[in-house]
Amino acid sequence: MRTHLAGKTYAYIAISGTLIAAAMLTSRIELFMLVMPLILVLLTLAFEAGAPEPSYEIHTELEADRCFEGDTATACVTISAASNIPLLDLHVMLCDASDHVLASRHFAIRLKAGETRTLHFTPVMPARGVFYVGDVVARAYTRSGLKSYDDKVWTGAECIVYPRPDTINIDWSVSARSRQHVGESASRMAGDGLEVSDVRLHAPGDPIRRVNWRATLRHGHLYVNDSLRDRNIDVVIVIDGLVDVGEPPRSYLDCACRAAAGVALAFLRNRDRVGVIRYAGAVDWAVPRPGRNQLYAILDRLARVRTIQSFVAPNMRLIPRGVLPPGSLVLVITPLLDDRSIHMLGGLAARGCRPMVLYISPMGLVALMESADATGASASTRPDPDTNALAERWWRLKHKGKIAKLRSMGIVVAEWDGAGSLDACLSRHFGAPGYGGARGAWQNSSRGAWL
Repeated sequence: MRTHLAGKTYAYIAISGTLIAAAMLTSRIELFMLVMPLILVLLTLAFEAGAPEPSYEIHTELEADRCFEGDTATACVTISAASNIPLLDLHVMLCDASDHVLASRHFAIRLKAGETRTLHFTPVMPARGVFYVGDVVARAYTRSGLKSYDDKVWTGAECIVYPRPDTINIDWSVSARSRQHVGESASRMAGDGLEVSDVRLHAPGDPIRRVNWRATLRHGHLYVNDSLRDRNIDVVIVIDGLVDVGEPPRSYLDCACRAAAGVALAFLRNRDRVGVIRYAGAVDWAVPRPGRNQLYAILDRLARVRTIQSFVAPNMRLIPRGVLPPGSLVLVITPLLDDRSIHMLGGLAARGCRPMVLYISPMGLVALMESADATGASASTRPDPDTNALAERWWRLKHKGKIAKLRSMGIVVAEWDGAGSLDACLSRHFGAPGYGGARGAWQNSSRGAWL
C-alpha cells in the first residue's frame, strides 16, 4: 500500500511556510496566529499514517451493448465497498479502440462498509465503431483528504456502434407474385422460372413449352422465351477501404458504411440476399444471406471497417463463388483515390460481373478539413488561394477522367458528396418511382440485361 500527498496538502505546506517566514521577518504575532489552523490540519497526517487502504470493487454494465451512431449508451457503474471510504474520486470515461478519451464525467462519493452505490453515465455515441463505455479511474482519499491511495483502473463494457442507415425508397422491380416467398427482386441468373427475360430464336434442345407462338407467327421463324431462375436476387456491396479521407463522423468510410447499410436494409426488407465485401489490404466479407440476422451481421461488420495500410492489391478473382455469386448485383462504393480500385473493378468484370459504382467525392470532406484548419491558422501559415484553386482544378480533372473511363467501360457511376440525399442520388442514376427517365439502368441490372 502506498499513499501520496494530495495537491491541496502541498498548497497548505507552502502557505504555512510563507506565513511563518513572514512572521519571523516582521516579528508580528498575528501571522503566527493566522497559520495555526493550517498547522493543526497538517498534524492530522500523523494520525492517519497507519490507516488501512480502503477496499472496494467496481463493475460496469451497459443497458444495451449495441446502438446506432448519434444514440446514447447508458452505463451503470456499480461500486461495492468492503470498508469505509471517506472520499472516493471517480472519473468515468468513454474511450475509442485507440484508448482516446472522448467524453468523461467526474463523481465524488462517500461509502460505508458493505454499501453499494450505482452511478449512471450516459454519453452520446459520436460515430460508428467499437467503443468502451464506463472505463473508470478511481482514487480513494483519507478522511482529511490530505493523502490519497494508488489509482485503480477498471475497464468498461464494449459497445458496438452501428452506422445509421440512410433511408432509401427505390423500386427494386417486384417480380411475379408466385415467388414472393423467396424475394421481391428478380434474379439475374437464367433458368426455369416464370419471369421472362428475353425472346430469341429457337436452338436445338429448347423445349417446346418455351416457344413464343405470337412472335413465331409474326416473324415466320421459331422463337422461344428465356426466363429467370425463380429465386431472389443476390446483392453484393463492395466497400473500398484502401484510403480514408476526413474526420469521423464525416469521413469517407463513415459515409460509405452509411450508404452500404441503407442499401442492404432496402434489399433485405424485400427478402433478398445481401452480402458485403471489404476491399483493403486484407479482404473480408459477409456471405449473402436473407433475413434480419443478416442485417445485424452486416451492420456489425460495417461498424468495424477500418483502413489497413498495405501495398497489396487483393485479387477479386480469388473471392469464393459463394461470396460473389455469378450474375449477382454488385454495388461498389469507392472514392477512386487509389489506382488499385480500378484494378478491383477490372477483376469484377473478369468474373462476369457488371458492377455499379457509387463514387463518394472526397472534395467536400477535404473542404471541411481545410476550413477548420484555416480558422485556427494564422495569416502567414495559410496556403495561397491561387495554389489551392489550381490543385483543386487539377484534382477534379483527374477524377473526371477516371469516371469517364469507367463509364466508357459500360459501368454506371453515381456521384455522391456524402452530405446530400443518398436516395435522390441513387434514384437519379439507377432509377426509382418519380424518375421515369433514369430507372432503366438499375432495373435492367437486376433483371438480367447485363448477363
